[in-house]
Amino acid sequence: MRQAQQSPGFIRMTNRGFWNDHYTLSAWENEEAMKNFARSGEHLKAMKQSKSIADKLLTYSYVAEKFPDWNTAKQLIHKNGKVLTF
Repeated sequence: MRQAQQSPGFIRMTNRGFWNDHYTLSAWENEEAMKNFARSGEHLKAMKQSKSIADKLLTYSYVAEKFPDWNTAKQLIHKNGKVLTF
């Protein structure tokens, strides 16, 4: 979270989860800023290690005028999410 908060283009981030079901929701000024964050630093290192603790990682990006509520965000990622592999 610290890396995201210090990254250019960062707007907002929140996360929630229990046991083995975790979610992160973030907002960025543009797609380039989001990708620069995701593909660098501690975030990239953590994602490469995630296969040792997670069965599956999903990602979903879209453009919106407002931050979605958690029910909407979960529906979107489970319907449209792309499985990540490292």
